[in-house]
Amino acid sequence: MGPLLPLVFALATAGAPSPEPIEISHAERLVVVAPHPDDETLGAGGLMQRVLATGGSVRVVLVTAGDGYVEAVVHETGQPRPAPAEYVAYGERRLAEVREALRVLGRGRIRLQLLGFPDGGLEGLLRAHWQRTHAEDSPTTGASDPPYTQALDLNVAYDGADLRRELSRLLTEARPTIVVLPDPLDRHPDHHASGVLSLLALDDATSGAHAPVPLPRLLSYLVHRPNWPPGWDAPAAGPERSADLLTLPPDLAPDSPRATFELTDAEIAAKRAALARYTTQQEVVPTFLAAFVRRTEPFRVLSRRDIGRVVK
Repeated sequence: MGPLLPLVFALATAGAPSPEPIEISHAERLVVVAPHPDDETLGAGGLMQRVLATGGSVRVVLVTAGDGYVEAVVHETGQPRPAPAEYVAYGERRLAEVREALRVLGRGRIRLQLLGFPDGGLEGLLRAHWQRTHAEDSPTTGASDPPYTQALDLNVAYDGADLRRELSRLLTEARPTIVVLPDPLDRHPDHHASGVLSLLALDDATSGAHAPVPLPRLLSYLVHRPNWPPGWDAPAAGPERSADLLTLPPDLAPDSPRATFELTDAEIAAKRAALARYTTQQEVVPTFLAAFVRRTEPFRVLSRRDIGRVVK
């Protein structure tokens, strides 16, 4: 049985602190954890560009192939109950899209690493499917291990311990100076679970006197929260909004330190162009994607204390 992980954060009543600007040093090593294809660009498309421009390296760790978007696959296939193979085919399309998006952002310099865990099933890995003896079957593809040949390890099982171990191994290998991860307070279960599992993996990689990796800067990004980002459902969302600042909701862990990254005009244009490569998502949530193309990318700044909250 896995650890009990409700991840309860105490919320202060005071207003959220003013965000600090994010400074990028020469030769940073950035790891971005993305639950689904497009999350990496929504959360850190500008930051990835800047790290590369200052001589650093970027890798994106993709937890799922995004093959669990039931409404989109039903719409695409015209079938009320698509077969598992249809979901895998949809995942292959989304993987092609993320490769195209990262080429726009990094011109071939962003390393993509797919884990291939079950889209729509990550929360279950924390609760009911922590060990291999109780591995999960994907609710859409029916698989209990990655069905994609490009996944890093085809022998992992769909359980929390295997995902934690995979993330820890990649962090140890990358030795990042910055890790950008989904906010554990994100309302989407896959984002919440990816954030928690990332923190558990960071504990494995950075704790103890002989830890292989120093603790990097930890930045969490938000994608899913009611009525956020502002204008997510506005039909006029587009280039004219890119000058606006995007800030985190004031009631999101208001006692937590915040940071903001300001994009240049060129970085904004590249982020918009990268999101345009996500044809499958542009067909169903175009204004939602456009609402993230702003002058700033906002983050919460996490620490060893936040890791401790999920480990204990």
